[in-house]
Amino acid sequence: MVYILIVIAFVLAEHKMKDYIEKNRKLGERQEILNGRIIIRKQYNKGAMLNFMDDKKEIVKTVSGACLGLLALLFAVTLPKKGNRVYKLGLSLMLGGAISNVFDRYNRGYVIDYFTINYKKLKSVIFNMADMAIFFGSLFVMLSAVLHPRRHED
Repeated sequence: MVYILIVIAFVLAEHKMKDYIEKNRKLGERQEILNGRIIIRKQYNKGAMLNFMDDKKEIVKTVSGACLGLLALLFAVTLPKKGNRVYKLGLSLMLGGAISNVFDRYNRGYVIDYFTINYKKLKSVIFNMADMAIFFGSLFVMLSAVLHPRRHED
């Protein structure tokens, strides 16, 4: 049950954040926080990561929706099994992030990205919390596979 709550809480919090950014920020407007380490700025991403395939929105939407469906299925199959909390946490974060971004794609026509990490090459990449959840969730899933390889052989 806790993993379902993680997904729901993340989706609701990220939706609230994206709505706030959408209503209160202008495109490209910048605000530095944490002594300039993080830059808040609104950007619309009509493609996949880094605006990849932004001229093929329908393909990106379809593939994103299909990936979300597969991830949700994996989550549903994994959830009732005992143990492997790191794996389940990773799937929960990935699913919450995927739901948030796919929701944007289908309802807004783009994903709202809103922050940059002001460090070397990361300066040019704009993220949202859903992207970070997918990234860290993936790390947890990989960590779980390394720590418990037998659990992932089925």
